[in-house]
Amino acid sequence: MEWVDRLVAETGWDAEPGEPDWSEAEQALGAPLPADFKELRRRFSEWGAFCDHVMLLKAQGGSESVPANHEKLLKAVRGNPDSRRMFEPYGILGAGEVESGKGLVQWGYSFIEEEYYWLADTATDPSTWPIVARVDPLEPFQRFDMTASEFIYRVVADAEFSPFGIAGSVGEPYYRTY
Repeated sequence: MEWVDRLVAETGWDAEPGEPDWSEAEQALGAPLPADFKELRRRFSEWGAFCDHVMLLKAQGGSESVPANHEKLLKAVRGNPDSRRMFEPYGILGAGEVESGKGLVQWGYSFIEEEYYWLADTATDPSTWPIVARVDPLEPFQRFDMTASEFIYRVVADAEFSPFGIAGSVGEPYYRTY
């Protein structure tokens, strides 16, 4: 997991890895999650943020978990056409808006309303799922053919990663627990 190792090195993170249980999340989604993200959450298992900016959803427990957040998004789009339009052209995985087995699964966000998703396809290897992100819920999505850990690395360490990069304004990358 090259990008996970780079994030660990770049942030100087040295806490003991955790052992999150992803079975609930994967059962709820009907698909395994990308191994890269599971390793990222294993290595950065304590609740916190990269550079007080990027938050990763957890495996389970509370509203800040992948399954709870996904359920919240499903309820929002199933009951409100305006909410559905906010996720076009992809839709939310499992909402029945687009082709079955395809759609967005949120894995993180920033404190300034950026949203980070996988464009999931349950018929393909999750390691191939691209990242789609947007700087604001009213802005269009941008697609990135990379893993979640590479995306985060670029946000916190690559000053040229526009419009998501914060490297030029935060100094040395870090991970802070809350």
